[in-house]
Amino acid sequence: MRYRRSLDTGRGSSDRRDSRSLRTLLWLVGCCLPASGALSTPPDLSLSGFGTLGGAVSDQDFIYQRHIDDHGTLNRDSLAAIQLDARLSAAWSLTLQAKAAPSERDDNAWDPTLTWAFLSWRPTNDLLWRLGKQRLPLMLYSANSDVGITFDFARLPTEAYSILPTQDFTGLSLAKTWFDADREWTLEGYLGQTHTNWHYYLRNGLEPVFSAGTFYLGYDVNMAGLVLSLRDDRNTWRLALHRAEATSDEGPVPERFPFVEIAPGLGYYQILDAFPGPGVPMVDHYDIWVLTFGAEIALPHDLRLVGEYGRRRFDNATTGADTSAGYLALLKRVGRWTPYVYWSGIRTSEAALDFITGLNDTRLPQTIPSADLINASQRTGADLLSPYDQHSWALGASYSLSPTSRIKAEWMHTRTGRLSVFVDAPPDEDSGGRQINVFSLSYSFTF
Repeated sequence: MRYRRSLDTGRGSSDRRDSRSLRTLLWLVGCCLPASGALSTPPDLSLSGFGTLGGAVSDQDFIYQRHIDDHGTLNRDSLAAIQLDARLSAAWSLTLQAKAAPSERDDNAWDPTLTWAFLSWRPTNDLLWRLGKQRLPLMLYSANSDVGITFDFARLPTEAYSILPTQDFTGLSLAKTWFDADREWTLEGYLGQTHTNWHYYLRNGLEPVFSAGTFYLGYDVNMAGLVLSLRDDRNTWRLALHRAEATSDEGPVPERFPFVEIAPGLGYYQILDAFPGPGVPMVDHYDIWVLTFGAEIALPHDLRLVGEYGRRRFDNATTGADTSAGYLALLKRVGRWTPYVYWSGIRTSEAALDFITGLNDTRLPQTIPSADLINASQRTGADLLSPYDQHSWALGASYSLSPTSRIKAEWMHTRTGRLSVFVDAPPDEDSGGRQINVFSLSYSFTF
């Protein structure tokens, strides 16, 4: 695998894809719809927007979740967006949404992005086609995860909503609904592609290939999935299966890191071909499967129970750690207040954690030539494998100021297990065995 020494933001490729998505969509509107008669009357236009101003501070001096430390930040939860909806006819509509938010490819910047750009066709009430850039239907709140007023949590549980590091795709989706008395069944399918940037943090550099600190690797991802949901007046159940094929911008990716034995009971893992060993076996892309299940259930006394579970599996590489994540939340509405409590957790499979922990802890004695360099490579390899092992408890409340605005406050306590990719651990320290308290306050609105 070829790595760049400098930070790879993927900015140019992502911006070009957004531009192509918009140009393609406008071409479809301009060329295809007149032939269908959808533009026989002027479109009905509506403009709306939403945003969140959110602050978060922790009791630790290291960075957590890319932005949070004891100095406080507005970058973890703040964003602003504007949306244009054009109803072209009874069956056809066009949606464009632009957002300004903390960058997904640079921890110290904000980026404007075209988050939605799709054409919708609803020939009947029970059938909906969409073509263009749209949200990935991964979890219960994925479609509206940026619209803070639509959920009561200060932020959606990070552990569960990090099961796949992408939020959107460009392609075709279909939703078919069946009505059964007071219930409705919906089957959604989609096919498309996206470009995403995966976040890595290295405690130690491995010059000239890797520099210490944060960097990003870009991936082209081909995606397909099916989502089955059941809704009634008060409850929602959801089951989904997704498949992704992720190809790195840098070429083939490691399948595994082979162990190089120097003497009985002594050796190291080869993470690069530059080190002595049999060579690092490569694959052209990662084959990823994601299974998710979620439910939102109304209980007596204005209580709500919300839970989701996700399972991610890499088919063709042990360097892509199999991971499970989920959360369970209890909320109660009391007038304009909605207090809540939830537990959330994420954990890489036991076999993968054993391997990553062993890699992280491998040390050669100083009598071995190049021991310092090889030892540094073991920690770098562990960081590149992005291990997950942590859980959180959160206690918070939201207060509805009006139908279009809401204030939220939350205290969250997180414990990391053996290792956790969410923690930017100081050099020569580990991300495991940490306790972190995060305090959040936010204001969300729509207009």
